[in-house]
Amino acid sequence: MKVSHEEKDALLPEHGPPDDIYDLAVPIWCGESPDELAERLGDEYPCGYAAGFQEGIVMAMLRPEWAQGFYHKLRAYYLLTHTPEDLNDWDDNATRTARAIPIGFSE
Repeated sequence: MKVSHEEKDALLPEHGPPDDIYDLAVPIWCGESPDELAERLGDEYPCGYAAGFQEGIVMAMLRPEWAQGFYHKLRAYYLLTHTPEDLNDWDDNATRTARAIPIGFSE
């Protein structure tokens, strides 16, 4: 019998990296707490955002050339209506996220 990802996930420790994304990265990138987002956009929104963030990290690590290419495509798309300065939030948010969820050698 094949065990699903959900069944395996249920066996993971109570707190882990996905919780850090939900608790720390989601508010940085969305500008609201998960509770505020859930109230405004529905309970699924912050969970979906966190899952997408996590899977984006996996994609960037496994296919960095694709992630870099798509980043440039996405940036060009937003520059159709935004200034380069408008997109400085991306760099600011990336820096804040890296500081909020530090990576140590003991992990």
